[in-house]
Amino acid sequence: MSFFKKLSDTVSKGVSTATEKAQQTVEVTKLNSQISSKRKDIDKLFASIGESVYEGYLAQDLSVSQSKVLPACEKISEIRAEIEALESRIKEIRNEKDCVCGKLVPYDTRFCPSCGHPFPIPEPPVQEKEPVVESEPSETQVSADPEKTDSKEPAAEVAEEPESAPRDQRNICNSCGTPLYADSHFCPACGQSTRLQSN
Repeated sequence: MSFFKKLSDTVSKGVSTATEKAQQTVEVTKLNSQISSKRKDIDKLFASIGESVYEGYLAQDLSVSQSKVLPACEKISEIRAEIEALESRIKEIRNEKDCVCGKLVPYDTRFCPSCGHPFPIPEPPVQEKEPVVESEPSETQVSADPEKTDSKEPAAEVAEEPESAPRDQRNICNSCGTPLYADSHFCPACGQSTRLQSN
């Protein structure tokens, strides 16, 4: 029975993971479509700015085009801010963040594998602790013979160790044992340079 339970658990986890990934893909596709549409709007605004400037040039008075150019520039800035927000949402969905060197790295990375830049450790949210209410022992607990209780106590069950995950075939950091990508110059967990590693 335990084999079938493990099998069903594995299948259900696989299905839920696949469903989550499919939902993420759909959401990212929608966001990318919105970004693409907004970039086309920016291109149209750039074209209108150029046309306005050219009209001012023909009139030999560029101040004429100023009334059209400034609102278009402000609109471009607004759209770019919207695009940045959409791109941030995509990174959030993919659980990624930007490094100062321009690389995208997993959100929980402590050091950039490309340049070694350290990331600040996010502070865990503060959870309010509920007050612990101590209950008085019942009569049966008080009157029980401690020797008999100890002798009749069942042996503690040994927790089954989870099956070890398949070994990662990538290089391993000599400092902390974290798996490294082939192009990693620094360990993403401890920041140790991989140039010091002996392969």
